[in-house]
Amino acid sequence: MAYLVEFAVDPQDEAERQEQRLALIADHLGFSWTELARELNFSEDRINLIRAEYPNSLQDQSHALLRFWAEQEGKTTLIKRLTSINRMDIVHLIETKIMKSTRDETSHTYAEIEQTIALDHSEGKSYFKNINHLTQTTFITILLPTQFMILRFLCSS
Repeated sequence: MAYLVEFAVDPQDEAERQEQRLALIADHLGFSWTELARELNFSEDRINLIRAEYPNSLQDQSHALLRFWAEQEGKTTLIKRLTSINRMDIVHLIETKIMKSTRDETSHTYAEIEQTIALDHSEGKSYFKNINHLTQTTFITILLPTQFMILRFLCSS
């Protein structure tokens, strides 16, 4: 039996997480920020402009690159681009941080999960009649689209 529950994610929280991810990447890019910039199709003029704006800090240069890129593209292709310049260390770091952050934000007790179950007001019945059958074998899959977090509870009958 499968249950689907949606939780709205505050866009401001998502923006803060995005900024934290970009800062984390910028902290680790070092000199390879220019290689990533080329991989992201930044022109040499744009790369030199970033160097000129932030002449004393590789981290600031990296962060500026990522900020400009995020404004244009979004975050989905960044992992692919980091992979293509062989920066799997950063990819692994991002995935680890995201998983830890997700786990911290979404770990709920059985009682908390049960309290989030809504009633079907049209029939006055619970959408999830078998919620009391949740057991230790419950698995939680977490997907993180831009505006919503979808939790799917797969329960054994």
